[in-house]
Amino acid sequence: MNPKEGLSVSLQKFHRKSAQSTTDDSQMALPELKGRSLKSATPKLHNNKPLQPPLRYYINESVQQRKRSENHSDYTYIETYLEALQRYAQEEKKKKQIQTLSINSFPILPGQVMRERIKKYAEIQQREVLKYFVRKEQQPKKPISTALSIMSQKSIVSQGSKTDVLSISIPISSKIKHKVSSKKWAIFKRNKGEINFQKIYAYQDHQKSEVASITKVMTCYTTLKFLEEKRIDMESIRIKIPGHAECIDGTSAFLNAGGIMNVKQLLFAMMLPSGNDAALVLSYAIAFLKTCDNIQRYCNGHYIDCELEIEKNKFQLRTQFLQMMNNHAENLKMDKTNYNSVHGLNDTLNVSCALDIFKLVEECIKIKEFMEIVNTRCFKTYAITEQGNQGTYYKWKNTNKLLKKEGWEGIKTGITSNAGPCFSGYYKNDDFDAIVIVLQSSNMLQRFKDAEILIKLL
Repeated sequence: MNPKEGLSVSLQKFHRKSAQSTTDDSQMALPELKGRSLKSATPKLHNNKPLQPPLRYYINESVQQRKRSENHSDYTYIETYLEALQRYAQEEKKKKQIQTLSINSFPILPGQVMRERIKKYAEIQQREVLKYFVRKEQQPKKPISTALSIMSQKSIVSQGSKTDVLSISIPISSKIKHKVSSKKWAIFKRNKGEINFQKIYAYQDHQKSEVASITKVMTCYTTLKFLEEKRIDMESIRIKIPGHAECIDGTSAFLNAGGIMNVKQLLFAMMLPSGNDAALVLSYAIAFLKTCDNIQRYCNGHYIDCELEIEKNKFQLRTQFLQMMNNHAENLKMDKTNYNSVHGLNDTLNVSCALDIFKLVEECIKIKEFMEIVNTRCFKTYAITEQGNQGTYYKWKNTNKLLKKEGWEGIKTGITSNAGPCFSGYYKNDDFDAIVIVLQSSNMLQRFKDAEILIKLL
């Protein structure tokens, strides 16, 4: 007999012995021989299955023979191929013991117990789906208490002047089959010819949370109301962009320091690409004008130099503008809102709720200039230099993806790590118009889908 053939037979026996010690499958793929002197002793397997190399092992041979594409740090060098097989068999045996232990660790439950647990789990899942919806209906004579009911607050005005707020249980309508991912939301509807909006559906609309860049709706509203009060045109007030505006975190309009822009341009920069830099510059400029003795100077060609006139009193001006925002919130009876930011970056003191945002949006849609801005899909403009020449070119696209669809007319998106994806929108057709607020959606695209789902319920 050829010595090589004898070696091949002995290796085949060792292969089978090692395989039987680790598994009952006699067809287990065996490691491929890697020793230079043992290449001819490669055993033949059934079904012509390729052999797998022993994991983490190399036969000790010359350096050139050991060059491989794998990372050598994952391998152990040994002297013989048989030693490699022994280590391979030991590892397989340990894996089998671990798998057996993990399988045997689960208790064997009777069929009746399993069915009861599955039924209970299904009921919990059903309640999780149904809790997202609450329908505004007429107050029943007696509160209906069911296993699948949800709580809603309604104001019932008595015959006297006193108003009582009752918590009643309303059964879920069978027509509501959709589910929104938002944790807090509300939708309000106004039929054609009506003056006031009515709340149709809502869930946790009174619960406070951060609202991200939806804060900029109040920043824009405060700016427009100030200009209206002072009878100032948006394009007459020009502002020189300060250097610190380029360093703000979050979404940006990428304003270049030194360029001169008017208030209208900065409003587009804030509301379309959700520029935090534009919100910061606007807040300083408006607060500066409010405390300025000679506003007409800046309406007749002079620009506001933020670096020169604002940096000295930056903290006071920030406080001044935030006070203006909170005063507007108080006048609009936004009881659960507090503004501590002009742009909406993470701030636990900058909070609102879906109901308060509706009150703000309801006022904003009455302002022609506001609706012109938020209903613009793309805005192109130029800054100017101090010499009056054409400066940086800007092109801003609206983050509101629903503007592409019929009926949608704004208003604002928002997202931060604390607030999650948010959206406040205005919808209008021939029969009715609606305001929808969704907070803390599952992702950026789902916030738009949530809004569309709620509109379809009307």
